[in-house]
Amino acid sequence: MTRPFALATVTLLALAVGTGKASVASAAADNGIALSEVTPPPPSSGVDQATLKRAAEGEIRQLDGSRVKRRVLVSVALVRADDKPVSFIVNATLREERTGNVFAIVEGRARAEGAASNDLMREVAHAAVRSAVRQIPGAL
Repeated sequence: MTRPFALATVTLLALAVGTGKASVASAAADNGIALSEVTPPPPSSGVDQATLKRAAEGEIRQLDGSRVKRRVLVSVALVRADDKPVSFIVNATLREERTGNVFAIVEGRARAEGAASNDLMREVAHAAVRSAVRQIPGAL
């Protein structure tokens, strides 16, 4: 495990566990799943926190929450970013809103060949977020 990856994972877990009954940063989706927080990515990643937040909110809205028995909060963190080739790894931590208990961490990955332009970096980051969020129903 690389040091940046371990640090990002520990930071994400500390946020998820330490906040307990944290207020939901994003408006809750009707499906019982809501985005709670997005860890700011390192500046060297080429994407910003707002980009990750928009991607996560959009993907969470599309989830089918018919199997959701408890309100679920999602915390998203970019844990690895590379520019040759362009690749991202995103973790989404799932916890119960009422108790703050973490019950799953899912990982999404995406990569693309080509020059590391801002547009490509944003698209690949969004794809990594999508990959993580689409695993949430299976973790429920």
